[in-house]
Amino acid sequence: MTTPLPPELVSVLCNEANAPEDVRTVEALVALWLADNAQEPEGEDFPWSVLCVYELREYPEELWAFIRKALAGAETVWQVVMLAAGPLEDLIADHGADFIDRIEREARHSARFRFALTGVWPQDEGDTALWARIEKARALAMDSGIDMGGPLPSR
Repeated sequence: MTTPLPPELVSVLCNEANAPEDVRTVEALVALWLADNAQEPEGEDFPWSVLCVYELREYPEELWAFIRKALAGAETVWQVVMLAAGPLEDLIADHGADFIDRIEREARHSARFRFALTGVWPQDEGDTALWARIEKARALAMDSGIDMGGPLPSR
């Protein structure tokens, strides 16, 4: 099953420089984003896919689908670092209250998702109850998480 990107987002993004013509679904965006983030970049320029994913902040359901599919397809720790410190952190900061039940459920069933949660940090004073739940959801992974240099858990 494919998840279409919102048409209004596609129309805006396709007017951007270097926009690929064939990215119209979350799955196509995941493939491009993973390729663009396979390793730590040399320069400071962000590829189109990173800018596109940033725009998904306004579309939380599509962002959630992107996060889950990108995490499933990730092959390097760097990809998970970028996913955690970007899209996952944005989802929690902007829509955490609406997604915390799903985040907890995913963390219970996926060591890889718990690993990704170890790379997420609060963006402001925010909701302390929400962050207590995030910390509990990632607790089992903290000793071998991103900041500890742990390996990427298997799929």
